[in-house]
Amino acid sequence: MKAKRFNSVFRFLLLFYSLAFVSSFFAKEEGQPNILFVSIDDFNDWGPTQLEGEPFDVDTPHFDTLASRGILFRNAHCNAPSCNPSRTSIMSGLHPASTGVYGNRHNWLKNERFNDILLLPEYFKKHGYATLGGGKIYHANQENEADRRGYFSPRGWDDFYPSFDAQLPVQSMPDEMPGRGEGKFDWGGTGKPLEEMGDHKVVDWAIKQLEARRDKPLFLAVGIYRPHMPWFVPDAFYDQYQDIEITAPTNPENWDRNIPESLASKPRRFKEYTGKPGPSRGYAACISYADFELGRLLQGLEGSLEAENTIVVVWTDHGWHLGEKEHFSKFTLWEESTRVPLVIATPGGEQKYVDTAVSLLDVYPTLLALAGLPENPNNEGQNLLPIIAAKTDLNRAIVTSSNESYHAVRDGRYRYLKSSNAEALFDHFSDPREFNNIAREPGSAAIIQRLRQALPVSPRPAMPRF
Repeated sequence: MKAKRFNSVFRFLLLFYSLAFVSSFFAKEEGQPNILFVSIDDFNDWGPTQLEGEPFDVDTPHFDTLASRGILFRNAHCNAPSCNPSRTSIMSGLHPASTGVYGNRHNWLKNERFNDILLLPEYFKKHGYATLGGGKIYHANQENEADRRGYFSPRGWDDFYPSFDAQLPVQSMPDEMPGRGEGKFDWGGTGKPLEEMGDHKVVDWAIKQLEARRDKPLFLAVGIYRPHMPWFVPDAFYDQYQDIEITAPTNPENWDRNIPESLASKPRRFKEYTGKPGPSRGYAACISYADFELGRLLQGLEGSLEAENTIVVVWTDHGWHLGEKEHFSKFTLWEESTRVPLVIATPGGEQKYVDTAVSLLDVYPTLLALAGLPENPNNEGQNLLPIIAAKTDLNRAIVTSSNESYHAVRDGRYRYLKSSNAEALFDHFSDPREFNNIAREPGSAAIIQRLRQALPVSPRPAMPRF
């Protein structure tokens, strides 16, 4: 009886403080807040939350400033380690294990699971918002007209830039390609003006939307494409890292000796570039360029009439390996690939750190709560306001899925990997780089049993590739 009474009081206090958090925000403004929803593609979790031992410091002053006045989630993760399933998840509120969308070639537009749910812009539109978007929000890339459209859905948008037929403007590229790597894996300066960059055009458009007068609250989604490959940026950003010493990530000899082979995610792309500074320089230059465009967007917001009534959320779709565990890409269930930057900043807000494990799936219900909108019962994530108000919860666990039979569970301390025939456990308190598998050590069985409870019960098989 005492335990039940304690749990009831605890739940009441969490609800009280979360409501107080919302009330303190809305007490400052009349009407519903605007939402500035910013996605930065492939934007690694560096800056204020980077792990010790990153190859070098990357300049991200505008993201850092936003994080200094917002809620910084220092243990945030994607729900799938590639662009399409991650973006599909955050925009729909559904986990990949519920939809079968695990990979970049799983066209969610052909998946009937999405027919009867309201996508994020649809939900805001239904509740009286003007809904505008530009740039990469759903999966797309720059190679041709079809790729620039990608898996875009017009559902819920009042307007979209460049158009409903293209998420991305034509990208600025060098007249002569260096041709360093396979396909679009290349890097360097464009040799062209800043104004020709596709992201620059998207941000220009977004600033105009912030300046426009409206009789409705605004949901504005802005997708910044860099640092997605190829890593070409205006020369000034590439030159910024010309004299920076870039140290390649080091992997202990035989780092995978006690990790099941099926979980080790051996290098699958660009192994020849692991440990070389050139691509790391290109990637770093693109991160700083993306941060520059984020800064322009935030400056545009600050200069608008809506600055004091706009919630800003900045997220990315997944992380990136630069040689860690002999890997140079994404697509893994290691920390480097699943951990993402996530910041939510309210007007006049103060810096808060949240170390509880959260996922991008939690963004949809949290934005609804911040906007004072009813819950969407189809959301599979959790409203984070009680978590923000409470102390760190080491036991809250979230799931990232590579396919229907391979998942990672992350809580405040551990990462658990589980495939159909293998498992591994890593303690981030003593092993933040995840080299020492402790799954068979005494005391791990109880931890694994607890983390297994977060695994999908009946994950949906992968949908056909298109």
